[in-house]
Amino acid sequence: MKFLDIVSMALLGIRRQKTRTALSLIGVVIGSLMLLFALASRSGVQEAIMRVFSMNKQLRQIEVQQNWAYAEDEIPEEELEVDDELDEALRWRIRQMLIRHWQFEHRSESIGLTRERIQKIESFEHVQNIHPRMSTSVTLIQGQNELQGIGASVTTNDEVMRERILVGKAFDSENEPVILLNEFVAWKWGYTTRSQMRELIGTKVRIEYRFGEEGVAYSLSRRSGGDIEFSKEELTALNRALDRIPTMIDDLTFSEQERAVLKKAFQPTPATPNQESESFERIIAEEFTVAGIYRGPTEEETNDHVQLGHNDDFAEFLLPIKTETQFAMRIPFVKKSGFYNATVLVDHESHLKDVSKQIREMGFREYSLISMVEFIQKQVRQVTLIVSLVALFALVISAVGIANTMVMSVVERTREIGIMKSLGAREGQIQMLFLIEGALIGLIGGLCALAIGLVIKIPIESMTISILESELNKTFEQQQVIEFPLWLLVAVLAFSTAVTTLATILPARRAARIDPITALRHD
Repeated sequence: MKFLDIVSMALLGIRRQKTRTALSLIGVVIGSLMLLFALASRSGVQEAIMRVFSMNKQLRQIEVQQNWAYAEDEIPEEELEVDDELDEALRWRIRQMLIRHWQFEHRSESIGLTRERIQKIESFEHVQNIHPRMSTSVTLIQGQNELQGIGASVTTNDEVMRERILVGKAFDSENEPVILLNEFVAWKWGYTTRSQMRELIGTKVRIEYRFGEEGVAYSLSRRSGGDIEFSKEELTALNRALDRIPTMIDDLTFSEQERAVLKKAFQPTPATPNQESESFERIIAEEFTVAGIYRGPTEEETNDHVQLGHNDDFAEFLLPIKTETQFAMRIPFVKKSGFYNATVLVDHESHLKDVSKQIREMGFREYSLISMVEFIQKQVRQVTLIVSLVALFALVISAVGIANTMVMSVVERTREIGIMKSLGAREGQIQMLFLIEGALIGLIGGLCALAIGLVIKIPIESMTISILESELNKTFEQQQVIEFPLWLLVAVLAFSTAVTTLATILPARRAARIDPITALRHD
């Protein structure tokens, strides 16, 4: 028999057993379809997540924060002693609280982002820039207008900043003495329309950090048990009075202990004014030229987490990175202890782990979105694995059904096999006949699964995107999360064909070994 004759007979055998073939095909289609979508969605979802998070540089950002100067093993053991008679779990929890309390009491010795440490991080390979965050409240002054606010820094090429400029322009360099004002500041000062906002461009705005004034007034107000408010003039007079206390301590009728405590509280330091320290700045101030007015985030941008930086969307003003750092470093406690936090931007997300490791080795706490993305990808891989296993089980069950069908077919076609052998058909040809039948079932089932998959791809992809958007609070517009590359289509088709072919090996061998004389006598 020729090969085409064998194929024709295999197709004839499939058509004659319509019910059994249909049931076998259903199992192959379900298994192949599940396998197709499991593999297609795994790579598609992972790549879509990476693309969406990469759009706003979020995957390339590392949040760096001050850390305690003392780790657990550096704290004196006697400070962490807990009663032995307590329950072990309770002892562990109490010990953790003791560690936190000891670290908090020694917080003045924490590892902060000083100028030297910032420069060291900037020198790391693959670091593009670092944004120290000035979270200190300052006063904005423009003529008779004043406003308390907090500023932020951005890079000169920040795309989000450039998109939000209403009037004027963005920064040209990272150390020029210019400022961008939030539209809220312009509104507070009476500049409500675009034409009015343009009047602010080119004017001077003074930023003042008034050392200790509000803090001292707040402490005195709390100590008195009331809600005392001080005017600007009263704050100035209060600080002048406090400055005179060190010269009066010895003349006051206090005990030695009280005098010692007062001298300790008012001792001359770089952070406290005195007669011999002319370099101390009670008010740290600098003037900047208004380069532009920028808007806040829209509701859509807020929902999509399109940000200038970490909570920088609601800053009252923006400064170039170097300019903000230089101004903040004049503030005594920042100069001494450094910034509390900063954002580090690396050139590519693949270098994020290496840079994070270097930052941790400096003693800082760090966090980046890559850990969350990797967690999501891990969950996707696990779900994909489970679905793939279910698909494989479905194909295996289909294979068992096909094997059973072929066994029954061999029994029913015993006489037919005897006739073919008596006419000269060899055992190999008989075996090939049944193997081709199994392969055709797998091929037809695989093709049906691909056709159905292409039809239902759009609604399933839409449902997947909806789930991702609700879970991650991100917009996946124009993102393809289910992809059917050619290699995947071929792989699913080949796998389904291989499984069904393997399922027919034993029945095919049994058919090939039938004795023709016995077969001809079979009813």
